[in-house]
Amino acid sequence: MGRTFILTLILALAATIPGPSSGAEELGGLSPAPKWIISSGHPSLPAGSLLGIALAVERGASSLWLNLVLSADDQPVLLPDTRIDQSTDVKTVYPDRSREDGGFYSYDFTLDELQQLSLSSTVPEFTPAPLSRQHLPVTALEDVLSFVDLVSADLDTPLTLICVLKHGWRHQQEGKDLGTTVLEALTAHQPASEKVRLTIASYDPEELQQARIFAEPGAFEPAGFMQLIGANDGKEVQRFEFGAYRPYSYDLLFTTFGLKAVSGYADTIGLDPEPVFDESVELIHPRFLDDAHTLGLRVVCQRIETFPWQRFNHDAGPEELFEYLLFTIGFDGIVTAEDRRARIWLAQRSQESGSAQYRIIERLIDHAGQNDGLPSPPVQSDATR
Repeated sequence: MGRTFILTLILALAATIPGPSSGAEELGGLSPAPKWIISSGHPSLPAGSLLGIALAVERGASSLWLNLVLSADDQPVLLPDTRIDQSTDVKTVYPDRSREDGGFYSYDFTLDELQQLSLSSTVPEFTPAPLSRQHLPVTALEDVLSFVDLVSADLDTPLTLICVLKHGWRHQQEGKDLGTTVLEALTAHQPASEKVRLTIASYDPEELQQARIFAEPGAFEPAGFMQLIGANDGKEVQRFEFGAYRPYSYDLLFTTFGLKAVSGYADTIGLDPEPVFDESVELIHPRFLDDAHTLGLRVVCQRIETFPWQRFNHDAGPEELFEYLLFTIGFDGIVTAEDRRARIWLAQRSQESGSAQYRIIERLIDHAGQNDGLPSPPVQSDATR
């Protein structure tokens, strides 16, 4: 009877071990949530190029990171910043269109003018050399949605589009409402909105809460809302206070009270590496992830190509970074141009982990076969009968 019991127990344990998986990107269910791998584009092409997005999808990406700003004619376009002289060749094409500060800004050019520009690329050190190209124009959000319409029928899983509202405060200075304009564009494109899952992300808590309110009537139903957290340097968000724009501070969001507030309007937090890791590459707020998970929030690490590599061997590949962020630190997901590499690594890691657990089960079964099973129960004394 002892042997039967232990074999039954072992087989029951084996049945609970998940089979090898690809590290599926969708989260939810009763089993441990798989890690969420979000593509920021093709590693050898500029972020936001339609070609880069198409190649990322062809290579298996099912979640796409889209940074959005507005043109002069209020068209949402994929650019990492409202200031475009670092991400395009605007200085060459329109040399006389800069402002007094020397900058060139997206909202000073119509969509047609922006699409005359060529995107430039900053290639991370662990990626291959850029693909040869002649002209990769600025991409309109409408172009991405049309592309999704064309390919969605051939995809095994729906695409998740993370639409990131960039520098809403600068748009406000120009009399533009970035959040409302983007949501209206997504709502108007009903065919695509029915075939993709949408997440709205913003560094600005007020902007994200307003987007949440706009989406609630039912005309537009995104899959979620992501609160992004960056440094307190004012590069992402500023507030108009005492007659001047001042950097927004994220300090409150790292408190229990702040996290509780975020959980009321968002389901995910996206962290930049710089403000949350110290010089030893440890979390400045070590309980932050646990507290966020307690409130039902997922936490992803974005811009991981900017993560300080000093912690790792110079010969180490990005797999060491994936391991550290996803399993040592415990992030629920990452945003990277190396998403295909991350998915392959995650699938291999899952398979190796499952194989190791099955080897343990096999050893237990062998051990049970060599013995009589569980020890006999102790004999009761006369005093206890």
